[in-house]
Amino acid sequence: QYVELGLRGYKYCAPRSPTGAVTLGSRTCNLTFYPTYALLGRAVSLGGRIPIDYALFGISLVAAFIFLFLWTGDALVSRLGLVETYLALILFNTFTTAFTIVTPLTEATTLVLTMGAFVAFSRRWWILAALLAGAAGSMRITGVATGAACGLALLVETWHNRPATRAAWARRVTTILLCGWGALALMGYHYYRFGDALAYIHAHGTAFKHDPSLSALLNIKTEKLIFSMENPLHEGVWLVGALLWFLLGHQEALRRFPPAERAFWYTIFYGTVGIAAVGMAPIAFTGMTRYLLLALPIFFSMAVLMRPRPAVLVLWILISSWHYWHVDACYYSGGPGSRPIQLCGAPHWLGRL
Repeated sequence: QYVELGLRGYKYCAPRSPTGAVTLGSRTCNLTFYPTYALLGRAVSLGGRIPIDYALFGISLVAAFIFLFLWTGDALVSRLGLVETYLALILFNTFTTAFTIVTPLTEATTLVLTMGAFVAFSRRWWILAALLAGAAGSMRITGVATGAACGLALLVETWHNRPATRAAWARRVTTILLCGWGALALMGYHYYRFGDALAYIHAHGTAFKHDPSLSALLNIKTEKLIFSMENPLHEGVWLVGALLWFLLGHQEALRRFPPAERAFWYTIFYGTVGIAAVGMAPIAFTGMTRYLLLALPIFFSMAVLMRPRPAVLVLWILISSWHYWHVDACYYSGGPGSRPIQLCGAPHWLGRL
């Protein structure tokens, strides 16, 4: 999808009609993915001199390296503590879908923009934080949580340390609004091109035959929940596990951050999980294990809980690493099949757990 967007953009989408939006259900109109990552790939490919798939892969590798490098910096170490920071890093990298940060997907770019926004915020570089957070909102739908997190953190900071002059107030308000620039720019272009600012959401619902909404999440059918547990990737199981780790450890982990930064991380968690759950609940939470990577406070909570419990830490890493290698990474590299779990070498009974 990203290769096609990088090469051709919306070339195969019908032109906007004078009376309204185009039909969004066309298989050749690639509106079910955000285009920003693909456009970066086009730029890096230098007009085709570098193959587009290599360009996209290179972007992910560089973004992943910077993201992991920033994780070990003072912005987290001074809050979480040295041991907990590195434990959280290990738990992140052994999570069942962590391999996706070095694939031609948007995980790495969204994560580096999110961590970059937090580091900039912690150093009180408000405008840079807003620019990075806003850019995350142009990468993928759950990246909107980063813009919201930075905006709310700035509001909390403003409440505790109010600007002294009207000019300072104007700068602060402008900076807060800047946190949403990426998502708003993409919506504006979709409105200009297709006559529908929410073209991505509508196209996604059409393509995957679902209706993303809060009511769909609140009224999810039992068979959808069961399927999310039994499907080849066991996404429902990992979702429940991640939520439990967060609920058990979030208070201890996030109390170590100042109030504004705490607001940042809580919004990242609830925004990411909430947006993904609303969108994916009608299709049995498909893809939730990938989306959970962006809910970074899960790994902070896990680190705080597991540090005094080394046996739990070792057991979790073994289980997650096993699932990472034999299920998620294998399924990703081999592609969907009629018996993907068996093809990947996992026990036949695993899919029935």
